[in-house]
Amino acid sequence: MFDAEQSMQLLKARDVTRQSGLTRFTSTLVVGSGRGDAVETSRGEQDFGRGTAYAERTVSIPEGFPEETARQLGEPGKETFAVVAREVLVRDGAAWLRFRPTGVGPLSDATRSLRPLAGETAPYGRTLAETIASARPQGKPSVRQDGGREYRALVPGGVAAGVLGKLRRMADGWNSEAGKGQNGMFPMEVRLDARGRVTRATMDLTPLLRYMRNVDEVRTIRATYELSGYGGRATRPLPDPSTVQDAMKTLTLISEMAPGDCALTVPGIPSAAMVRTVPCGRKHDLRVFAQSLVDIRGSRAVDEDAAREEAGEGCRELFREAPEEWRRDAVPAGRYRVTGGSRFTGHVGASGRSHSRLKGRFTCYIRTSAPGS
Repeated sequence: MFDAEQSMQLLKARDVTRQSGLTRFTSTLVVGSGRGDAVETSRGEQDFGRGTAYAERTVSIPEGFPEETARQLGEPGKETFAVVAREVLVRDGAAWLRFRPTGVGPLSDATRSLRPLAGETAPYGRTLAETIASARPQGKPSVRQDGGREYRALVPGGVAAGVLGKLRRMADGWNSEAGKGQNGMFPMEVRLDARGRVTRATMDLTPLLRYMRNVDEVRTIRATYELSGYGGRATRPLPDPSTVQDAMKTLTLISEMAPGDCALTVPGIPSAAMVRTVPCGRKHDLRVFAQSLVDIRGSRAVDEDAAREEAGEGCRELFREAPEEWRRDAVPAGRYRVTGGSRFTGHVGASGRSHSRLKGRFTCYIRTSAPGS
């Protein structure tokens, strides 16, 4: 492998790694601010030969961390995932929920954040494993005493942004600019063992901050990926098929719930997009108090935040009008939440006039229990 042309060695390292059977892995994303670091860690095992993975993802966020970035990272706590036959499974209590890839529409929107967890290069995705094949070595690698190599490389911005995970929703503008010239390349270090298998990769994603919005208090973003125990035996059993439920048949889109309905949140699904409906007399995590439809036309329609802002204003009024017995259960008291999305359509008519429209469906709800309780 190390006899190959230098520019091809990291691409070949990807292939050698994929031929190495089962390995343990740890993937970490550290987002730094003046008020401490938020850390997202995924740790588990993946079998390259079988295309399967088991991973536990934890998120820790310090007190006072920038609110908008914290919201994108998700609630602190632990979630457990498995990947089997390119389907993502999420553990929900004693059961596992299976999410199949979907095309377009509300179901696709609700599960969009899960799909990248079925990786292209490694069984478990959204890690630096997906960037190594695109990395361009800079200079000759250094040779370690054990025969391994250490490379300094650069990765195109469009590839690097994939490692941001949920934070990618805050990226704005890098598609057209970040791929141009040196400013669009992001530094990466890759370590291989003597057989050419990846053992560690690190990337400084801080330059991406210039293409992200609402990150004024964030100072650094760094990612790390480590592999070990090549060729070992699995210690984390994959889900028993008898415990697996079809998420599309078990869960309900929150947008389909009626005002007053209650539900339990589901691990792995951000913003309560899909939930388990339950009677309000049983333990529940949220209660829907309204559905808000938004239809914006004209120049305001080109503002992607306009629909959410209008939905938020509508939910504010609807919250005041909701029955007291619903509002008094809100956690924290007096606070409501909004989830949903919008779609933009536009065309230029024969007269040359632009016709823009932004339509959205949003759900207004309250949390009735603290996250993780």
